[in-house]
Amino acid sequence: ACPCDGEIVGTMQAKASLANLMKVAHTRDVVAIVNADQSVREDLTDMVFSAGYVPEPFESAEGFSKSDRRSITSCLIADMHSSAMSGLELFDHLVASGGAIPTVLLTGHSEHDVRRGPGRQFMSKPFEGSELLACVRSQIANRNDAL
Repeated sequence: ACPCDGEIVGTMQAKASLANLMKVAHTRDVVAIVNADQSVREDLTDMVFSAGYVPEPFESAEGFSKSDRRSITSCLIADMHSSAMSGLELFDHLVASGGAIPTVLLTGHSEHDVRRGPGRQFMSKPFEGSELLACVRSQIANRNDAL
């Protein structure tokens, strides 16, 4: 037996695992996360991933709006109060450009938490992860009806 047989088998298994991961990623819903705060973005990314979605984190609304990932995004989680473009402005921009995405808007102002509109829902901070994920599931489930 060749001493490199183990390496070849290991490499083949790694490639097969990567191929399986790619297949799974293409069958799961993509959830984009727009938040300027890196620690919040990382926490939301972990939460979305643990729920079985494919997270796509972005530091800014502008970064997301220019991204080629918009076309595959099933749901958007965006902070209402970003620097240059708010989450609501991003949602409105996507609607105006014909690329509306079901959106959960995170806000520190409680008056928004009951406001809903076609394809958007507001969630007040602080919130439970289970509440946010329920909103994401609802937005994805109703995406064809809402937009």
